[in-house]
Amino acid sequence: MTSTILVTGAASGIGAALGERLVSRGDDVIGWDIRPGAHERVRYDVVDLTDPAAITVAAASLPDRVDGIANVAGVPGTFPAQRVLEVNVLGPPRVVDAVIDRVPPGGAVVNVASLAAARNTVPSEGVAALRAAHDAADVAAWLADCPLDGSAAYDTSKRALVEYSTLLTAELLGRGVRVVTVSPGPVETPILVDFVATMGKDAIDRSGAAVGRHGSADEVAAAVAFALSPEASWVNGIEILVDGGLSALRAAAALARPALARPKGAAR
Repeated sequence: MTSTILVTGAASGIGAALGERLVSRGDDVIGWDIRPGAHERVRYDVVDLTDPAAITVAAASLPDRVDGIANVAGVPGTFPAQRVLEVNVLGPPRVVDAVIDRVPPGGAVVNVASLAAARNTVPSEGVAALRAAHDAADVAAWLADCPLDGSAAYDTSKRALVEYSTLLTAELLGRGVRVVTVSPGPVETPILVDFVATMGKDAIDRSGAAVGRHGSADEVAAAVAFALSPEASWVNGIEILVDGGLSALRAAAALARPALARPKGAAR
């Protein structure tokens, strides 16, 4: 049976690669993006995720059944913090809220976050307050209390998205709809230059050198496509790191550090 998948950010990068993969396996793909894409077998709707009315209108034209939602759209930290948070934090819940009643049992929501979530420095209560934002005014008020530049806002937006996915898993479990987060490391897409600008060339180069190269958009898309598929029917509520082993290398380095010597007589 052919599945219908909604992909946000479908015009370029990981979203475009995902669209290619999905149509190649026989799925019908509807792509929402701020601009149309080029794949002749993807139906593109121009949708600005910062505009709730546009999402409502686009959702009304969807088929009655949408088997999966892939929230891939996002903007990097070279954008102003307000824009970053409106797209990356408000966008996915708006899409899910507008479309979830069309998703049947056995369907899935996949949210594309980032390893950058681990760089977030905002305390947990601050992230929770951000997740509670509903509109641009709420975001502006949050930024007034917690001023961030675009780069830090990106990191925090991805932490908020990972947490949103966890909460959404619990919410949708009784409906038989799965939720998975896919968090890539550095990927060779058009916005890699934005991450170089915000995170520094040395840091990005070190990440690539550690595992031999950066990932490709198609490699991340493969993980998202799997998570959306019936083959992943028992994969739910987890974060899949698609980083070539970068996170494991960092964790291994931490584990290999000598433990601090305990004071004599300290409890063990």
